[in-house]
Amino acid sequence: MSRATLSRYIAGRIFRGILLAFLIVTAIIALVDYVEASRNIGADGDLSPVQLLVLTGLKIPKLIEQTIPFVVLFGVMGALSGMNKRSELTVMRAAGLSAWRFLRPAIIVTALIGVLWSTVVNPLSSRMMGEYDARAAAVTGGVESEEIWLREGSDTAQRVIQAEGLNLSEKRLDRPTFYEMRIAADGATVFDRRFDAETARLLTPGYWTLNGIIENAPGEATRRSDTLTLPTNITIDELREQSGQQIDPPFWDIQAEIKANETAGFSARKLRLQFHKLLALPFLLVAMTFIAAGVSMHLVRGGGTLRLLILGAVMGFGVFFADSVVTAFGEVAIVPVVLAAWSVPLLVLLLGITHLARIEDG
Repeated sequence: MSRATLSRYIAGRIFRGILLAFLIVTAIIALVDYVEASRNIGADGDLSPVQLLVLTGLKIPKLIEQTIPFVVLFGVMGALSGMNKRSELTVMRAAGLSAWRFLRPAIIVTALIGVLWSTVVNPLSSRMMGEYDARAAAVTGGVESEEIWLREGSDTAQRVIQAEGLNLSEKRLDRPTFYEMRIAADGATVFDRRFDAETARLLTPGYWTLNGIIENAPGEATRRSDTLTLPTNITIDELREQSGQQIDPPFWDIQAEIKANETAGFSARKLRLQFHKLLALPFLLVAMTFIAAGVSMHLVRGGGTLRLLILGAVMGFGVFFADSVVTAFGEVAIVPVVLAAWSVPLLVLLLGITHLARIEDG
């Protein structure tokens, strides 16, 4: 068997193992979410089982994103364990094939999965989650929110919006007040005018349509008008965030969201952290591959399949816990964003390489 053929064989086994783990985890998550949706959304609207299944399907990609490292870990462990049971790893080692050689296809497969998930699946899952929220809001009669605050701006002007309520399905603010401010030459923020309205709707992207407006400005008489249109940078996703149904922006839109938040005077730390974590995802998946490989190498030499597989699972959960803690520190600015996103994947990757090198080379 040529090296190219052997590499394709190993890559195929690894991919099938990851696919099987993905299907199992997806089935479990889908079942739990379907039952939850039937209790919550199904109780508010007359939905058929098929409609509930469609809603669950729209939500699944975003839910599975949190578990993709575990999918890779268990998938690679399952594939290598299966090869070990058939003595394939033993034959490869006896033929003089090093662990680094037969792990190369696995590393390539998991790295490609990480890249494709960040650049393709993540944007798709974000859009599917938006469609899920829109359909769920339509079923339940719209999402009503209590008092909300919005802010947007540019280098020359700032706007603060306060509203008593938000109807997400109608893209409507109830009894909003728009505070318009300009940026003076010395950088100070100066109040310019105020609009009090009965409603404001984001019917056309990029524009607020206000109804029943009372306009006040310093040194000017009060003005009343029926309709007024104001340009805006606020999107439906930002309204959804204010309603408590926050959706992370797709990978390709994060940089634009960061710029918009910083222009409006908001912190973009969480967005930067999300962006770097998506960049680091391929490295995290490769690190999980080394954890699985380290377990499998032990299996070749010492036996104890169940004990070592449990050890591998515990190590995977340990990585998940450490990554969650460091991410939380990054969100509250205890550690820098780059450190919070990259420290755990790179540390685990280095430890995995070191452990495998010790097993392989003594």
